[in-house]
Amino acid sequence: MSMNLFSSIVRSVHKRTKYPSASHRQSRPEFVLSSERLEPRHYLSASGLGQAEGESWHVTYDALKEAYQQQGHAAPHVIGSGYSSSNLNQADVAMLADVVRARYDVTGKGIKIGILSTSFNALGGMDEDIALGLLPAGMNGSDDRGNKYVLNDVSYEDDEGRAMAQLVHAIAPDAELYFATPYEKIEEPDPNQVPDTEETLKSADEWAAGMKTQIETLVNVINVDIIVDDLYEEFVPWFQDGIVAQTVDWAVEGNKKEGRKAVAYFSAAGNDTNTSYQSTFRGTPYSEISSQLPTTAPGNKEQYLYHNFDAHGGIDILQKVQFPVNYAQPDDPNIFVAQWDQPWDNNNSANEIWFFTEDNGELKFVDKTRNEPSQPVAAYLLLPEKLSDYDPVGKTFYVAFVHNTHGYEGGGGQELPTFFKWIAVFNGRQPPVGEVFRKDFPQASFIEHEKHGSSTVWGHNNSKLAANVGAAQYWSTPAYQANPSDWKSVLSEFSSFGGTPIFFDSDGQRQEPEYRPEPRFIAPQNGDTSFFSPVKVDTGYHFPEYLTFGDPDRDYLQNFSGTSAATPNVGAVAALLLELNRELTPAEIYEHLAASALPLPIDTEDRPTIHPPTLPPVGDPEHFNYPTGVGLIRAKEAAARVADISIQGKVFEDFGRNGIQDQGDRPLEGMPVFLDSNGNGIRESEQTLTEPNVQPLTIHSAARYFTPENITYENELIWPAKAGSVITFANMAGTITDLELSYTIHAPQGGDPSGQDRVFLTLISPLGIRVPITGTELKGTAFNSPGNFSHQDSTTVFGSSQTIWMGASPADHMSLADLAAFKHTPANGSWSLEVMNADPNHSYMLDNWSLTLTTEEPQVVTDAQGTYEFPGSHLSFSSAVGAYTPMVELPDNQFITTNNKTAIGRRNLKPTVNIGISLPRVERPELLPSTKIIVDNSVPGPNPFVFSWNNLATSLLPSVSGIRFVVDSVRGTVEKKSGDTWVNVSAPPTTSHPRELLRLLLLRVIKPDDELRWIPPAESLQAEEAFSLVGWNGKFASESKSSIRFEML
Repeated sequence: MSMNLFSSIVRSVHKRTKYPSASHRQSRPEFVLSSERLEPRHYLSASGLGQAEGESWHVTYDALKEAYQQQGHAAPHVIGSGYSSSNLNQADVAMLADVVRARYDVTGKGIKIGILSTSFNALGGMDEDIALGLLPAGMNGSDDRGNKYVLNDVSYEDDEGRAMAQLVHAIAPDAELYFATPYEKIEEPDPNQVPDTEETLKSADEWAAGMKTQIETLVNVINVDIIVDDLYEEFVPWFQDGIVAQTVDWAVEGNKKEGRKAVAYFSAAGNDTNTSYQSTFRGTPYSEISSQLPTTAPGNKEQYLYHNFDAHGGIDILQKVQFPVNYAQPDDPNIFVAQWDQPWDNNNSANEIWFFTEDNGELKFVDKTRNEPSQPVAAYLLLPEKLSDYDPVGKTFYVAFVHNTHGYEGGGGQELPTFFKWIAVFNGRQPPVGEVFRKDFPQASFIEHEKHGSSTVWGHNNSKLAANVGAAQYWSTPAYQANPSDWKSVLSEFSSFGGTPIFFDSDGQRQEPEYRPEPRFIAPQNGDTSFFSPVKVDTGYHFPEYLTFGDPDRDYLQNFSGTSAATPNVGAVAALLLELNRELTPAEIYEHLAASALPLPIDTEDRPTIHPPTLPPVGDPEHFNYPTGVGLIRAKEAAARVADISIQGKVFEDFGRNGIQDQGDRPLEGMPVFLDSNGNGIRESEQTLTEPNVQPLTIHSAARYFTPENITYENELIWPAKAGSVITFANMAGTITDLELSYTIHAPQGGDPSGQDRVFLTLISPLGIRVPITGTELKGTAFNSPGNFSHQDSTTVFGSSQTIWMGASPADHMSLADLAAFKHTPANGSWSLEVMNADPNHSYMLDNWSLTLTTEEPQVVTDAQGTYEFPGSHLSFSSAVGAYTPMVELPDNQFITTNNKTAIGRRNLKPTVNIGISLPRVERPELLPSTKIIVDNSVPGPNPFVFSWNNLATSLLPSVSGIRFVVDSVRGTVEKKSGDTWVNVSAPPTTSHPRELLRLLLLRVIKPDDELRWIPPAESLQAEEAFSLVGWNGKFASESKSSIRFEML
């Protein structure tokens, strides 16, 4: 029979999740969170936003389009000190990336990001996206060097690259985005034809060459900082780095000598979960397995060695495989691919997989994989019905991996394999491999002798230097009130597992097996886009019903699912980090993301049965596992690591009042230090204020609009309308510690009382931090029990006043997302309650709302050395915050002698603010009229008597703490040790130079810890007065003198 392969280039070539056709999507909607919608927070046209003086604003589709036509771009509109618009991408909130932008004044400005995917503007919606602020202004043109932002494009009507760009733009709105595709053309497959082997491998080579060319263009010509891609190809080497993987590593390495900077590269893990098997080859001769092999098996059975799937002492050459969900249609098939450990382009091992199905209790041979002898790969289409010479294997089938000891007909192939692997590439269409069964869902996928499946990350997505990204259920993230206890509650059930070993170097020379830490981490996905995935016209549904297929959050905006969506989200966060510190290397970016990730523990029983990896130092190796990498990335924590800001200093007693901690100026332990936000010198420990807005606000109906007409996909879409009601706070000291919000909203007469499903409330702070308050609350099922949502309800309530507060329990009215995002941020400025209406037929009314804020000024306490530190969690780069003033509360008779005001910026990340405190202003210190100091081992005469400030203080019993002394008169000489020399402090200064006079006067002051000596005149008698002194507290001298004499033991 002729040897054929299915060409991957006409199949699914990107990593969004695939779901059944529209008729099935109602019972199994795509997974998504909820809340934030519409244009990125950065983009609202000043002309497109109507605002009643300080109290409300409106955003409509028509106003945005009109403003764009007048200005030529969508300009940001600012309310207070923060941006007012909504964010398309719910992952922005899930990762707290909006908090990063607000606290550190970063937007991705100056960062270039390259996006590699299928197509960009084949559907013709790019200009509309730019007008609405969904893409950067001018992306339909060229940069200032004449390079087009869309480097090339194909007519494949998918535009996944544009959807990825929308996600990036929502998080890093000022980053420059460039798109490229490795394809010269993408054609829909002919359901009646299957390309032959040669054509398949040629297409794969063309894809690899295209990837290499476009990566090199993005690096050498565009000079990008970051690349994200969501592409894959099955017919590339799995067990060694092929052309694409090598090019990716070349881009990440950079070359300073050649002037080529290192590029952070993020690739999508894939949506094939763990539907895979891999093992060392355990060849078993026919004589030992003849009873197991069905008689319908092909060829001379004795010339084959049969892999034994039973690794525990038994013999089983037939592996049962079961996938419970229907396969795709012939025009969108799935594929079963196997590879074994032979060098790419130099295969010398003849292997294939035989497929069997059960018929009336007996196993019957169906067919075998197709392959080309020069390559260590074989494949077979998984189809629901016969296509060309491919027979369907059904949902349940059996596989045998066999080695032909006679080799190929044309010669060669006798070398035994030592390791092989197969992957069922479903791209999200099948549930994970496991043993969890549900009554409402038949069962998980099943692979005999591999109960937890195996890795499905391969090729350049498993390259050594790139960061591979898995997908998370973003409604299961802490920011959306979830409490992830283990990886199963967070990981998207389609997200590919890592763990594919590397057996050869790039030249095909065998090496020690290398297991790479992929995926590096997982990230939220399923954010809204304006159009993706496009809906085909033949679904049988009409507008707007067809928009609900991929819209579980019910806002009529299409949700982008898959690792294809998670990856650009990470790339956008990387842009924010790189703007924070342009010196970061790709490895350092990965490290910051990994070290700040939320570890997701995995039990031993859950671990895929593959060899433990040897990991490079990425994050904490103890936290790494193949499903989730080092865990769920957290943008806020990653940015805190990069910025590493703090304010620290010492608090000391400044006797000389010169702002310098001189010798003898003691540090002050246990001193409370606070950040004085209003300059009154008094700490505001708690302040609560409620502000209402009782002006009713109408939220208009959503707009219906059209993208360019298309014969394949529906082109009528919905653009939700938004309005914002504004409350302004002023004169609140400190930062937020608590928050409470109340609202009343209703459907006007004739409106839809059930329209709360289409109404969403979001609270926006003066810094632009956004927290979805109400919307569609989604809770997914566990990883091994995918399918539908266990909970999908609207939390917007009509008709009665509703109160939501920070820290509410699930039994109370919780905010949809966690209000703690506002903690440690300023309260003053304009707050907006944004109401979004996705209903195209009805308007709604916000009757009133109120906001209660509680603030306090942060405080820390000095340690034994008098040091203090305010951590970065209390601080911000934001220009809206201004300068910081570390302060201590003092009585009226003391004051601060130092400049204690500072600003934080990229050139001043850790300012040091020392706080000198004057001694208390008290009455003149009175000392004893005379005293004698007992000294040991002193000899009368010209030999000096050594003594200290402490000798004087304890002898004269000063009534004032910290008293200093000044020598008044002396017989002989009094000297004080200054460094390694002794300085005469008994002779009055004779200079008139101000600075020198001050220096000499300060030397005459005897302070704590000073070491002194008295050198008597030769004729001095022991009992006579040595010298006299006066007490001094920094301002007043004692009225009487004290006479000092020495007496030795």
